[in-house]
Amino acid sequence: MLTRTRRATAQDAKTLAVLAEKTFRDTYTRFNTPENMQAHCEKSFGEPIQRAEIEDPRRESWIVERDGQLVAFAQLILDAPCPSMEDARGIEILRFYVDASLHGTGLAYRLMDDLVARATELGAGVLWLGVWDGNPRAIAFYQKCSFNHVADKTFKLGDEVQRDFVMSRGLR
Repeated sequence: MLTRTRRATAQDAKTLAVLAEKTFRDTYTRFNTPENMQAHCEKSFGEPIQRAEIEDPRRESWIVERDGQLVAFAQLILDAPCPSMEDARGIEILRFYVDASLHGTGLAYRLMDDLVARATELGAGVLWLGVWDGNPRAIAFYQKCSFNHVADKTFKLGDEVQRDFVMSRGLR
């Protein structure tokens, strides 16, 4: 199987929108109301939204293809101070998703390695993200990738306010 990671282009917007919504729904549907899931997905996903994010100079969207099929993606927000380390140049991982059929294959570690390398290349001192406090699988993965819980923040999903852990790792 040929697997490659590359920066997304505007031509990827449609397939990225499909994968982004699918992976989000796969991860969170069982924990949230259908109304809140629908509201969040309408606000966060869709071809025009993904295209605008891909073209935003303050973001980088990265995709992983396996045998020509989009199977994972991540999005970086450049120059985003970490809530607990505002004096260090930060880059935020806004989204990080792998299709459920590939969980446990090592693909997520490869994507994370690529993001760490990219953030280092861009001169960041810290790479950080928010992860829902009710997602122990994701929290364990980030801990294995040297991220530590450094703060809490809120995340609004539809009309529900949830708690996210802010996790970060120093670079260099």
